[in-house]
Amino acid sequence: MNAALILVVALLIVFVVLFFLFEKSKIDEKAIAIIATLGALAAVGRILFAALPNVKPTTFLVMASGYVFGMRAGFFVGVLAAFFSNFYLGQGPWTLWQMIAWGLSGVFAALLRRMMEKNDSDQPMLAGRKKRWIFIGSCTVWGFFYGWIMNLWHFLAYGTYMTWGGFLAVYAASFSFDLAHALGNFAFASLFATITVKTLQRYHRKLRVSRWTPKEESS
Repeated sequence: MNAALILVVALLIVFVVLFFLFEKSKIDEKAIAIIATLGALAAVGRILFAALPNVKPTTFLVMASGYVFGMRAGFFVGVLAAFFSNFYLGQGPWTLWQMIAWGLSGVFAALLRRMMEKNDSDQPMLAGRKKRWIFIGSCTVWGFFYGWIMNLWHFLAYGTYMTWGGFLAVYAASFSFDLAHALGNFAFASLFATITVKTLQRYHRKLRVSRWTPKEESS
């Protein structure tokens, strides 16, 4: 129980630190509106697909947001998606873990973009078959990563019954759910990755403000 409590407290501290760092960074009202809208959209997507266990567009939308708008936006969209949707699906100690898991998926997508989109940001994102499939594959893998993070919370809930056998049992029992999440992410990303990223990039361009400096007149 002491180990479980220490891990939960450490996770809470990490979340607060990340939230503080992102909150202190410069962000304008338009960007806040976009992040809130995307977070709400990801939350609605989760609620609409609640009848299908672990098949939902939330992870894909969070990662697409992080890919286009960056780490800060990806993190907050993931946080808001969990927080908003749980007003309908139920808040609890698991909400913090969901916020962290989806927030990290958005941060990962932003880092993925830095590695793949090395050209000018005005160029179309996910241009090319290779980039598109890398993004689709990343969304698919994060179906498992998200499940593994949530499995850790589920395992800690056992309290005094925590054993290595229990740890393996929790992860083995969740495999079918994690697989469904991964396959759902694969389907959503395969069908909508290009159009979603293209649409979000268009809005991202509108948010960019370039400072114009007039040239000095020649004497």
